[in-house]
Amino acid sequence: MPGAVPKIRTRHADTSPKTSIKNLPNYEYVGNYYSKDFKYISPEVLQRIKRTRNIVAPLKANMEKGTCKLFTRLWFAEVIKGLKQFLYEGSLHGVKYIFEPTFSRKEKLIWIIIMVISVAICAVNIIQLLCKWHTKPFVNVIDSLPTPIWAIPFPTVVLCPHLHVQLSYANVSKLDEREYFFASLVCPQLSHEKKALPQPLNTEENIMMQDFIVKGSPKCTDIVKSCYWKSTHDAEWFAKECCEKMFKPIFTDYGLCFAFNSLPLNSLTNDSLHWQKTFNQNASQLPLKWSLDDGYPKVFPPDPTMIPFRAMASGEVHGLGVELYLNTSEHQFGCDGNNVGFNVLINSPTDNAYTSTVIRLPMNKMTTIKVTPITYKTDAELRTLPPYQRQCYFQDEMKLKYFEFYTDSNCKHDLWMREVKKQCNCVLFNWPRIYIWESICSTKSDFRCVIDVRAKVEEQLTYAYFEDSQEDRTRDAASASCQLACNDILYSSQVFYSDLVSIPGRPEPEWEFKEGEVTRINVHFYDDIFLGQHRHAQYDDYYFAGAIGGLLSLFLGFSIISVAELVYFVLLKPVHLALKETFKSI
Repeated sequence: MPGAVPKIRTRHADTSPKTSIKNLPNYEYVGNYYSKDFKYISPEVLQRIKRTRNIVAPLKANMEKGTCKLFTRLWFAEVIKGLKQFLYEGSLHGVKYIFEPTFSRKEKLIWIIIMVISVAICAVNIIQLLCKWHTKPFVNVIDSLPTPIWAIPFPTVVLCPHLHVQLSYANVSKLDEREYFFASLVCPQLSHEKKALPQPLNTEENIMMQDFIVKGSPKCTDIVKSCYWKSTHDAEWFAKECCEKMFKPIFTDYGLCFAFNSLPLNSLTNDSLHWQKTFNQNASQLPLKWSLDDGYPKVFPPDPTMIPFRAMASGEVHGLGVELYLNTSEHQFGCDGNNVGFNVLINSPTDNAYTSTVIRLPMNKMTTIKVTPITYKTDAELRTLPPYQRQCYFQDEMKLKYFEFYTDSNCKHDLWMREVKKQCNCVLFNWPRIYIWESICSTKSDFRCVIDVRAKVEEQLTYAYFEDSQEDRTRDAASASCQLACNDILYSSQVFYSDLVSIPGRPEPEWEFKEGEVTRINVHFYDDIFLGQHRHAQYDDYYFAGAIGGLLSLFLGFSIISVAELVYFVLLKPVHLALKETFKSI
């Protein structure tokens, strides 16, 4: 009769004619709507609902086609219903208005446009966040807590006398062609390129060249008369142990020098042991308890005798003091010119001495060097990133041929040495050698080749740095540049000079000094603590999840509850109802 409420038949309600919409559960799904909405749906909509068919009935009629097919169809039908229910009744913002039965098509279209704009803005922000995480995955910050200086090694101090060939050993003006070339390798006044030999040196001449440089240079006991290092001795000067335990011979660009606090084999690999035996009979490879990545063992109080040495406090009293002597009667103007004194190299124990900071040490002066450490540390979480993306290498990720520790300076010098040996078939006299009989660069063509290779290596590194900085770089592509070490120590220094009035040392020295033959140096830390630099992930897992979750919540109202609703309406409930109807039909 007119005005009567239409009867709705569903699988959850009584299908008798007496059943009305008022008796249906509020969240019973009928057609495209829910029964709770019928109280304000227009009569036109009710007329369409009246013609709504029961979904379960035809599915049951097809049960003879197989239980699996029946379950699949039931499950699919429930998924569609659950998805509509999730969109309409879920916690997402604005979506339900698209399915609102009382809204006209224009109103629904407006909400569709609003939702598309909101989703687009949200997607753009998430993409920008992902791009920023990919291109700038880490940040460098200052440590929040200071680091004590006893947690890091004392710098390596290399003393190079400006006396390369002693007059008592050889007069450079009376040498034959071959020995003159040997002297030109270390004498600043002589150019080894102009005095290059017409033919390469043979194995015997290589050994002669090494002996000439080692024997012609001053010995450690000739220049170091007394020293002071409180961390391993009492607060007094000592003489005998300076060269026996403290200073070791090392080859640099200034010839044969002597290094304090250098690592075993001067941080070179074991392959260079036989070569180092030619100028240091005590050379040996000792195990280290310290490393760049892990530092010293976490024990307290710290052991001051552990290699490399470390200072327990700042100030001159806790630093290195050395009294130096230079015999001016051994000086040759033809070799060293008018310069008299020492070159002091300050570098990290893990770095090579070829690219160290050089400080001129004059005679008759008290030279004070205040050192400030600069440390770089990297979180272990960044190991998951490729080296080109985090822009550094951990020690176990890159091995060098000649150097035991990876640093950017060691990498560059190692690359240069490998390329020179490969293209020029020789090495420079002061470079580490695996075999004693390796050819030494001695002809003009050899030296030109060395210069050309160095220019090519520098150009190669420049292009490699450029390639690594590109955002579209392939993830699996190998890096050809010398990136920084993820954990490294550098030292900056301040130098102060003052007049040397009295000569420190033992009360009764066994030598007589002349004017201009004595100088003194003190190297110490500027402060007891310092603030290093720390490289950590810009977005950790929690921050990244919070950033994306915040954007989704801001623009769409999406949350963990939304995920739970989606799982319930689209997965759990459809499976439960499909199984229930399937077994009921069997």
